[in-house]
Amino acid sequence: MKSIKNIFIIILRDIFIAAYVLFIVLTFLELIKPKLVTNYFNLSYGFVVLIVLGYLVIILNPLKDKKRNKIKILDQIIIILFSILIGILIFHLTFQLGLIGILIGIAAFIICYFFINLNLKS
Repeated sequence: MKSIKNIFIIILRDIFIAAYVLFIVLTFLELIKPKLVTNYFNLSYGFVVLIVLGYLVIILNPLKDKKRNKIKILDQIIIILFSILIGILIFHLTFQLGLIGILIGIAAFIICYFFINLNLKS
C-alpha cells in the first residue's frame, strides 16, 4: 500500500512539472503572438489545474529529514536562466508602467531565484 502511494506521488509530481512547463511555453507563445493560444485554450483553466496539482503535490509529499544538497554549477545556471525568463515575462506584462515595470521585473527575477534556491537546498 505504501509503495502504491509513493508511485502515485511521483507520477503526480511529474504531471505537475510537465503541466508547469507547458503553461510557461503556452504563456510565452501567447506573448509572442497574441490570440495564438487563447483562440483554442483558456490559460486561466490551465492555471487553475496547475494550482490544484501543485497543492496536491505539496500536501501528499511526506516531509523527510534529508541532508542539505549542494547545488551544482549547471543547476545554478539553469536556475538563473529560468529566473531571467520569469523576470522578462513579468516585465513584458508590466512594461506599460515604465520604471515601475522594470523594477517589478527585477523583483520577480530575484524572488524566483531565491525561492528556487531555497527549494533545492532543503
